[in-house]
Amino acid sequence: MVLEEVTAFTERCYIGEPASCSLACPFQMDIRAFIDKAQKGRWQAAYKAYRGAVVFPAVVSTLCAEQCKTQCQRTQIGDEPIDVRRIEQACIRLAKSRKPETYVLPPKTEHVAVVGAGTAGLSCALSLAQKKYNVTVFEREKGWGGKLRAHPRFDEFDEDFALQFSVTGTVFEFDTEVNALNGLSDFDAIYVATGAYGEDFGLLGSFSEALLSTDTPNVFLGGALTGADTVQGIIQGVKASKIIETFLQTGKAFIPYEEADAGNVIYIDHSGEPGIPLVKPESDDGYSESEARAEAARCFRCDCDRCMTSCEMLGAFRKNPKKIAMEVYSDTKATPPYSTHTLTREAYSCNMCGQCKSVCPVEIDVGALLRISREARIESEKYPEAFHDYWLREMDYSTGEASYAAAPKGVSKYNYVYFPGCRLGAHNSEYVLRSYDYLQGKTDAGVFLHCCGAPAFWAGDKERFCRSRENILSTWLTLGEPTFVFACATCESVFKAMIPEVPRISIYEIIAGSTALPYAATLAAAPAIPSVISSAVGFDSASVFDPCNSRGENDMEKAVRTLAGMAGIKLVELAEKNICCGYGGHMSEANPKLYEKITANRAALGETPYIVYCVNCKEVFISQGKDCTHILDVVFGIEQTRTPDIYQKRMNTILVKKELMKKMLDKEFEPEIHEWDSIELIISGELLSSIDKKLISLSEVKEAVWLAETTGDKFVSDITGECRCSMEKPVLTYWVDYIKSGDTYEVRSAYFHRMKFSREDV
Repeated sequence: MVLEEVTAFTERCYIGEPASCSLACPFQMDIRAFIDKAQKGRWQAAYKAYRGAVVFPAVVSTLCAEQCKTQCQRTQIGDEPIDVRRIEQACIRLAKSRKPETYVLPPKTEHVAVVGAGTAGLSCALSLAQKKYNVTVFEREKGWGGKLRAHPRFDEFDEDFALQFSVTGTVFEFDTEVNALNGLSDFDAIYVATGAYGEDFGLLGSFSEALLSTDTPNVFLGGALTGADTVQGIIQGVKASKIIETFLQTGKAFIPYEEADAGNVIYIDHSGEPGIPLVKPESDDGYSESEARAEAARCFRCDCDRCMTSCEMLGAFRKNPKKIAMEVYSDTKATPPYSTHTLTREAYSCNMCGQCKSVCPVEIDVGALLRISREARIESEKYPEAFHDYWLREMDYSTGEASYAAAPKGVSKYNYVYFPGCRLGAHNSEYVLRSYDYLQGKTDAGVFLHCCGAPAFWAGDKERFCRSRENILSTWLTLGEPTFVFACATCESVFKAMIPEVPRISIYEIIAGSTALPYAATLAAAPAIPSVISSAVGFDSASVFDPCNSRGENDMEKAVRTLAGMAGIKLVELAEKNICCGYGGHMSEANPKLYEKITANRAALGETPYIVYCVNCKEVFISQGKDCTHILDVVFGIEQTRTPDIYQKRMNTILVKKELMKKMLDKEFEPEIHEWDSIELIISGELLSSIDKKLISLSEVKEAVWLAETTGDKFVSDITGECRCSMEKPVLTYWVDYIKSGDTYEVRSAYFHRMKFSREDV
């Protein structure tokens, strides 16, 4: 992986970019940071930031033209702009100390002459002197300040100049006129800032505005001599100091930094923000501390943080997309089997739900970036296999033994094939069987039991996903390229993104009587569902929880609402839609605490019960104690049951295939039989729930016990007779504690380790 691959994801991201007011500010001051410090009453820190930007605070806070006001985004909602100047003036008064900072730097050997002690010459001299250059300022008047000496507030400016130069060794030669530059031949560089109509020593005609240079290599010009006003002269002097320093170090004049593009103004959407009137000072002296802080509080702090505030994962790790992109790159450069560990937990804590992209003004997809990280980890063999092991094994089963594709009995050509996905029937076999019966009543539909590939897609296992994709495409062609009918929004979204050649529609649109079906004529003659669905759920009102993967599927979302309305359920729309329930990306193993936070937040999103059309959402909400039902429960009056454990889910999957094979081919499906299947276990409901949360199946517990009993490879307590056994699998090592009682085995504990144990080390 090269750096450009990851930065391409975030190159348009403008988190942290200068605010519009800062781009308008001639000093390019970080006004956002300054205002933040002021609002918090951190006046010393605010003064330090202000002084660092403007060089001479008293001068600039009095004379600045306040260009920042022209780009203040509070005006977008009709408010007056932030009064930054008054906050700056308050900051100067309220700072406990204005003594300049000193820097421990080695003294330089180079000498620089500054001709003219106006604001341009002084700012250049101060900037160089602070870096320990030997600076001498020549001024024909009796003191510094140039034309500011006539200003009514010059006493304040004079105090400011003296304060800023108080910790430097700058030499001032006042009442000294320089008539020719050859008298300054002992200096390594010269900055001429003699004021409007001042002496230019014949160099103004060769002046370069970009580099402030002349055709005499070591002589630079600036200030009013070149057309700059008082404030511009300060800015120019700082720029000159940097160019002069590069000249002294390299013998060539150039700008050692990238100048901000003042035209690249970014406006944030502030719709919904309340209007707050401008704070007006009660005193002619300006803002009091409370007034300054109140005015600072009006600032929007214009920066795009939508992804950070709308995603719990990004908020928890406090890393913006640009930071994540750099970590993705650096993390892949570590030597296997190690990684930099800066990103592992975060990379696998993402739901891959697309929420970040949906709220981002420039559609930055952090989930896609982190999937690149997961893919790179698998390719380099330095990935945490246990995070996705269970779901990948389930996918392998669904694309292998549990897979089944067939046409209806006696039908050779058909337009639809039902693709219920692997999770729908696992949760409740009736969901698949009843919905397929209904679909057959509408049209001659085939069936295709298979996994869409989402587990591999989320894990970053491209090889496994591609195998599944090719299998799906091959079967689709064999079936005559029918339209796929989906009951799972995740399946449909995966097909939309990765298998777009397959035409798609949801079964909810068909049941709701959509008139926009590809084969509407075929369906028109079929019987419709009753005008009022006989719902068994008993909800008077509910909210439809739209899964993250239905984003953009407006017809599916509308159909679900239509069906709920036909059941007489009053719908209350949630404040947000298409945000992940927590299941997406299979991040529960990587970050259990974050998973619990996300699922709890989603369950609390609305007060009414939820109607879902994703069984993963349903299981998540049931685990949170949220009253919810699947729309297929509503449509077909299916009795609500508890969430099956993972062993029962496998049995439900087998039942679906058995029933459909018998219905369509008059054949019996005989699943693979294992020697441990017949073992009888005694296990408490509490323990069963515990091991289910750990994604341990009763089948794995049976296998471990069978293995221990047939090989004798176990530990046995002499006191209690309790046995402890282990079973090694490619990714996990399982442990089971049990007591044998006749032909049954009472399980006391079951758990696993994400590691292998060498028997030589035992």
